[in-house]
Amino acid sequence: MDIANPQGGFRTLFKNRNFLLLWLAQLLSMTILNASNYALLVLIEEITGSTTLIGVAIIAFSLPAVLFGAPAGVFVDRMNKRRVLWGSNCLRALATLGFVVSLLLDHHQLLIIYLLTFLISTVGQFFAPAEGSAIPMLVNEDEMMPAISLFQITFMLSQALGFILFAPLVLSLLPAFKVLTITIQPIEMLYAIIALLYLVCAGLIWLIPAECFSQRRKIAEPQPLSMVGKIWNEMRQGWSFVRRDSQLFLAVVQLSFAGVLLLVIGELATPIVTHLLLLSPNAMAFIFAPAGIGLVTGSILMPRIIRRLGKTRAVLIGSGILAFATLLLPLVTILARALQPHGWNTNPLLLATVALLMLIAGFALDLINIPANTAMQEQTPEWIKGRVLALQLMLYNLCSIPVILFIGAIADLFGLDRVLYLISISIVIFGLWGVYFERKYPPQVKVGEVTQEEQDIVELDEITP
Repeated sequence: MDIANPQGGFRTLFKNRNFLLLWLAQLLSMTILNASNYALLVLIEEITGSTTLIGVAIIAFSLPAVLFGAPAGVFVDRMNKRRVLWGSNCLRALATLGFVVSLLLDHHQLLIIYLLTFLISTVGQFFAPAEGSAIPMLVNEDEMMPAISLFQITFMLSQALGFILFAPLVLSLLPAFKVLTITIQPIEMLYAIIALLYLVCAGLIWLIPAECFSQRRKIAEPQPLSMVGKIWNEMRQGWSFVRRDSQLFLAVVQLSFAGVLLLVIGELATPIVTHLLLLSPNAMAFIFAPAGIGLVTGSILMPRIIRRLGKTRAVLIGSGILAFATLLLPLVTILARALQPHGWNTNPLLLATVALLMLIAGFALDLINIPANTAMQEQTPEWIKGRVLALQLMLYNLCSIPVILFIGAIADLFGLDRVLYLISISIVIFGLWGVYFERKYPPQVKVGEVTQEEQDIVELDEITP
């Protein structure tokens, strides 16, 4: 399928009131989620200064996808998407209020903070596949690529808004004040504002008419089994569907790899600022700002770039550029130390170089992420989309847990520069593997949508003992 013109597609999408409401809800919810994560990383860095404990916080956010991601996809495929999206935002608002209460009672109680992070992520396992499944219900086929690109832009833009503007401004501008004998710090105010904004997101979803979320194709009911049996069989059905399609499998793996890289960047952002550049944790926005700009710029330009390069070549080029930028990051600091032993970390040329490398890295991530995301959406029919999206989230979170622990331990024991060298090598190997896999398993020619007969065959195959 030819990639649609994103500019015209965006204009059409913004005229679609229901899609606009969904997009605004995504922009707001992702922005405040990233603001919450920023506050969490700063809080743990100030209390512990440990890369490993920062990694534990990221694992607390990732583990629910491993435990509940695939079952959530099964439920989402059979539940009203509007109700799931609305309820998820309401529940996340309540859990965020738990952060406020916890911090007021004990500012240094990390265990409760980890548990609340786990709870919010668990709710998000239902939100993400419901949102992904809702997009095809609100747009037509010609608008699909611009819609995916816009949601990808929003995903990256929300990281920039949450990490660079919203959270840093609230934490730095709002003063601490007392209510009776209780001192309210800026971080408690930030979480209170986030809880309120989650309720605003729920309101935006509620404004979308219920009939817009009706299934375009009636899903065949499975044979009577226990609830656990239904979930398990439909999880197996989703995995069977993915592994039978080599291009869908490759897209799921590539998208998961990009997701793991984003988590690793989140884990290493604070150590890069504090350990590599020897700056204050509050300067973390300096790392995310250029990376966010690169991600947003890449998302805007990506449809045209992919049309010229093709998905396979785009992923390979993106892997090479990202590996090169990651490799140069510690090398430029070594060069700066050698040229200027005193005050090297505040040298404007060094800071500009680091910012440029982060911008390039953000752009390169788009070359991996957007082609894979588009391929997964194109290869997955609506009737099983929720399960495939949930399986992809589960896969990347399952892979991210050992990676996050390994990266944190290596950084604490051997230094951040060794970790960055290892990451750059891994990116190159992954890019080459993708080319090898696609050549070994070339795309199969598909004609039209998956038929009801094919759907029934897959379901019967997985339900039959």
